[in-house]
Amino acid sequence: MSNPNEVTRVNIFGREYTIRGAGSPAYISEIAHYVDMKMRQMTDSATMASTAKVAIFAALNIADELYQDRDKFEELDESQSSELTRLSDRIEQVLSESTNPSTLSNSPDSDSSAMIEAS
Repeated sequence: MSNPNEVTRVNIFGREYTIRGAGSPAYISEIAHYVDMKMRQMTDSATMASTAKVAIFAALNIADELYQDRDKFEELDESQSSELTRLSDRIEQVLSESTNPSTLSNSPDSDSSAMIEAS
């Protein structure tokens, strides 16, 4: 874990900043590089005179990425939760059938008979 009082110097959009944070210097530098890249993308796609305007549009793009990723994560979480519930129900069903002999089929039409005949 990094020292929260550790200082990291970063350059964003041509200006140097001193950042003090709980993240490691490498992590803070990586984030600063990402923000710098986003700000430079804004100036590549449109002429903006104000650094503040560039920063606002970069922040909006980063927030958009965050929200899209969060939505994807929530969809994946819901999908996995549904699948886990389905599998859990199936496991309970199989266990219930295996502990209750009256539910097991010994008829010639059972799946095991079909598998033997298919061999």
